[in-house]
Amino acid sequence: MLRRPNFRSLRGRLFVALFLTAAVPTGLLLVGGSLAFRELVVGTGSAGPWDEVAESGQLLLDQVMADPAADPELRAAADRHRAQLSESLRFSRLYAFLGERVLFLLPAVAGGLFLLAAGLSLWSAKQVSRGLSRPVREIVTWTEALGRGEPLPAPDLERETGEIREVRELRRGLRAMEEELAAGRARELREARNRSWSEMTRRIAHDLKNPLTPMQMAARTAAASPDPAAAQAGEVLLEEIARLDELSRSFAQFGRPPDGPPSPVELGELLVHLGRRLDPERQLLEVKVPDREVFVEGHPVALERAVRNLVANALDAQASPGQAHRPPVELVLELHAAQAHLTVLDRGPGLPPGSENLIWEPDFTTKRRGTGLGLPLVRQVLEAHGGSVSARNRPGGGAEFQVLLPLMPEPEPEPEPEPEPEPEPTK
Repeated sequence: MLRRPNFRSLRGRLFVALFLTAAVPTGLLLVGGSLAFRELVVGTGSAGPWDEVAESGQLLLDQVMADPAADPELRAAADRHRAQLSESLRFSRLYAFLGERVLFLLPAVAGGLFLLAAGLSLWSAKQVSRGLSRPVREIVTWTEALGRGEPLPAPDLERETGEIREVRELRRGLRAMEEELAAGRARELREARNRSWSEMTRRIAHDLKNPLTPMQMAARTAAASPDPAAAQAGEVLLEEIARLDELSRSFAQFGRPPDGPPSPVELGELLVHLGRRLDPERQLLEVKVPDREVFVEGHPVALERAVRNLVANALDAQASPGQAHRPPVELVLELHAAQAHLTVLDRGPGLPPGSENLIWEPDFTTKRRGTGLGLPLVRQVLEAHGGSVSARNRPGGGAEFQVLLPLMPEPEPEPEPEPEPEPEPTK
């Protein structure tokens, strides 16, 4: 059963356009063909002219046959012509009879053919309009879902493969837009949380910094006391004050961009020097750098602090209970296209299940005495340098942190100065 199309919709307008495009030429062709056939039958199918020709020919043949002086060959030719004339007259009358019947049935036949063509046009227009309007309606629904922040339907590969190329490209573009919008919303949410955390941590850092200096002086006095108990208490206080001082520095750094203008930083040299400071005996850390220099544009102090945080976490993980006799932590620098890939590999207990994304949040930590700001600071520094950092568990145990940083573009070689022309010899 055909439903009445809505002519204000895309499907209704497509239906009307396709139906008229198919039905109107078909109707004109049938009408024109019928008229042309009628004229042909009327012009050539009448038996009246043939009767007149037959009557005049019969008179002529009778006179020839009545002439006693007629040649015998002429008489034989007249007999043959009489037979042919009679046969032609018979066929002319039969053609006229059939032509009259065809002209009588022609309107009904033409009408039936038009109805058949109109039905086929109606069916094909309905199918084509539905096939074109359905993906358009779905894409409109998709855009509304994107505006509301809702997920798009799962891909239907079997159906989408048969669609026209432009619709497939549009679907692919909307799915890419969904990923970009989701990433943008997540980034906006993260930046809002970081701003709130940054404001809070700056206030905490300010409140912590003021009493730390007099507390440290009092703890040193206690640590220098001849009383062993007082000296031990002073050492404990100094250790806790140092931890509070580090906590205050972390709070003060969170949310602040690196200080000063960026400059070229050679990552290989930075990693080698960092490895010597963190592992003077070269037993806990293995640094692998390429033979060539790897320059990035950034702030060396901030980059070193971020890498040191990652390496320190890896060393702490391998030093945890039950992690004895482990291979050294690997710090590997590689080049891929226009990026520097820095990987920190350990064989510690690995990341908690499902925490690959949570570890970058300021309020998440797996350490008993951790602040939860170390890895967020790492990501903050790397994103300020146009890079990124990710983490995952390694097969066989341990964690892998990968840092991506854009390389500095190589300077274009300066053009060689043109040689000065030699002076002409004086005559």
